Amino acid sequence: MSRITNTARSFKSGRVMTVTAAAVVAAAVAAPLATGANEGTPLKGGQRSGTFSSETKVIAKNNAFGTRQSNLGAGGGAIYGCRAATAGKGCIEASNLNNGQAFNFRFRGELGGTITTLLPNKDAARPFTTNATGVATGLNADRVDGKDAQQIVEEARSGTKTTVVTAEGALANQRGFTAAGREAAGRYLVTADADISKCVPQVTVYGTDATPGSNATVEPVGANQIRVRTQSAGDATTDPTAVDRQFALTVTC
Repeated sequence: MSRITNTARSFKSGRVMTVTAAAVVAAAVAAPLATGANEGTPLKGGQRSGTFSSETKVIAKNNAFGTRQSNLGAGGGAIYGCRAATAGKGCIEASNLNNGQAFNFRFRGELGGTITTLLPNKDAARPFTTNATGVATGLNADRVDGKDAQQIVEEARSGTKTTVVTAEGALANQRGFTAAGREAAGRYLVTADADISKCVPQVTVYGTDATPGSNATVEPVGANQIRVRTQSAGDATTDPTAVDRQFALTVTC
């Protein structure tokens, strides 16, 4: 009786081991099959075809397009999604191995398309970059560095201050200057509307028939003033002397 019991136990134990081993083998075989379970299967229209572990290639050899995706309804033509995390990799890549164009977009509406960032800080996002330095024909950029064209023009104007100062010390045709005065013969003090201590001044004297060849020197005074001295040119026998002269002053910042 004991021998029969031991034999039964041995048979049961062997059966359990056999079943267990078979399960392990089946799992080992099924694992790679499950990973690539959809490899080699056709794409199924109107439903999800499954997950593929390798690249699905569609190769054509003709003088037209290799594939076409279209929608006869009111919806879009295609959606491409990915999880690319490497810099320089994107969900869509168009590479022309010949000398033609890599992409073309055509539309009939007023808006050709949008580029939308999901970053909370919109200022940290760049819509696109390029290493091309040629002119983009037909591109109308309304804003540059967050400024529209009128703001850029106004800033350029404000960076260049100009005025004409009469021989008597009065401002004329000024932009960016607020006052001028004659301090003494041939010496004038001109005041700007902002700090010009880091700007470059240039002065041109208006000569007269009686005293041609007059010249001038400029001297910064404080943060927003310039002193201009006008002189006769002098010659081989006479030294330059201070004379009142009308002059034009330009300050470029």
